[in-house]
Amino acid sequence: MAIKYEEGINTVKHGSTRNFWETWRFSLGCKSRIPVIPAFVLVLLGLVVSGLIMEAQIVSRAPETTGILSDTKDVCSPSVIHVNITEYHSGHRFYSAMKENPVPAPIFRGNHSWLCEDQWRAEMRFGYCLPISGRKDTPFCTAADRMDLLSIHSHNSTCYASVLHMLLVEVYEELKATGNTPLITFGSLLGAVRNGSMIPFTEDTDIGFVGELKASFELQEALRRKGYHMFFSGIWRVCVAPTHPLAGRLYDPSLPLTWKFSVPYVDLYKMKKLSNGSWDIQELEGGNGRLMSYDKVEPFSEVTINGMPFDTVRDPKFFLTEASGADYMTPKLREVPDMPAALVSKQKLLEVVKMMKKKKIP
Repeated sequence: MAIKYEEGINTVKHGSTRNFWETWRFSLGCKSRIPVIPAFVLVLLGLVVSGLIMEAQIVSRAPETTGILSDTKDVCSPSVIHVNITEYHSGHRFYSAMKENPVPAPIFRGNHSWLCEDQWRAEMRFGYCLPISGRKDTPFCTAADRMDLLSIHSHNSTCYASVLHMLLVEVYEELKATGNTPLITFGSLLGAVRNGSMIPFTEDTDIGFVGELKASFELQEALRRKGYHMFFSGIWRVCVAPTHPLAGRLYDPSLPLTWKFSVPYVDLYKMKKLSNGSWDIQELEGGNGRLMSYDKVEPFSEVTINGMPFDTVRDPKFFLTEASGADYMTPKLREVPDMPAALVSKQKLLEVVKMMKKKKIP
């Protein structure tokens, strides 16, 4: 439930109360000039007060997943996810550490106040992702881990790969929990094959899923309850939402509203087994197009990233050769396009979002 304080509403008008009380005094036959409050007025006042108390209790108990606007125009703070009441799939120390040291919610100003508009998250797509900056250099970000995010002190000490590792683990676990079969692919598989870690200078995490995406709505909601934003933009993608428990630490107010590929995110690729036994792998551009021989894909094998096991294709090296060529050990960085002028202001962004929703642009 979002609580919004709007200006110019519920203005209290002050005036003389003499005629009001005199009317009630004479209607009751009272000869005293002391005002008398009828019983039913007291009852009404009691009901109003009780209603306000109940509403306050409901608000305080409601799931905190939307933003709260302040009295200052275009200034808001999202209601971040409470780690203490969130169910995770493991007892990893990452979660216990977050519980022990909660991070205050970020404060959004100006155009960034759009990040409190949770109801538009699907239409905003990348625009609802938390603006996050980070380092991609080595050796500083070699073997970056999500645990690093618990002790960073500035954006200059944040590694992109640390955020990507956090996304990889959370999305992989939620895919499994919703009955899907996730497989590590492309750049994430490259990091695992190269040195068992995340590639420091990549901008995304790659996870494949077998067959149709099962329980997609439940998956979106499960990720949202943990502070992530799953959206469709060509393919399914996931990024860190403004409501994430670590949002106050990861948020970079100097960045513009997020445009395509300019924040850490996850790409989800469909992997389908065909009737002839071959596998059709979304976004693969190999020697046989999107197709790969079944004996190169199954039975699935296992790789390790930062000491954690993940399922992948049977022949990771063959997959990477098909996906990126013989020089796959040198990943190619993706260029981030400039933000279009249409997204400069919050009002313009609202117009774009409404247009997208009206035209149902996928």
